[in-house]
Amino acid sequence: MSGLRGADRLIAKCRRLASKKTGEDIVLRAVHNATIKVVQADARRLAPARDGKLITSIKTRAKMDGDKAIGEVYTNLKYAPYVEFGTGPIGQANHSGISPEVSVSYRSSPWYVHEDQIDIGPYHFQNIGEFYKMYGQPAQPYLYPALRDNQERVSKNISNYVRRKIREQI
Repeated sequence: MSGLRGADRLIAKCRRLASKKTGEDIVLRAVHNATIKVVQADARRLAPARDGKLITSIKTRAKMDGDKAIGEVYTNLKYAPYVEFGTGPIGQANHSGISPEVSVSYRSSPWYVHEDQIDIGPYHFQNIGEFYKMYGQPAQPYLYPALRDNQERVSKNISNYVRRKIREQI
């Protein structure tokens, strides 16, 4: 009966693998690893760096939505969407590279900001006394291109991780 040696252990591993919780854990970890290693890293590489806040604010999370595992790369900085999509007339004229799935509405007229509240960066402005006339900034996409350019690699990484974990369980 040497052919049955270890059969109990094999059966226990198969049962663990068949449990919904174990399967979800494996898939969630695969999605999380793929988003961190690939998409987050590329988004951080693509993000414009002035003081580093935007780059360090790019985070990941994975969650289950029904039977789907969803990986998210995100930032909660208030100004992050303005960088990704651009602003004002300048953003409207220069928004290539943003997601075609997102409908952005741009303010078509300039706006005014007091000199005490301005941090001159990538904005286009005109000084009018104590106020600056703002025309916006071009889009500088970093999140969408990081996903778009790495879809195949993410899928491959997820498949490889799940395959490896299944082999470990059996």
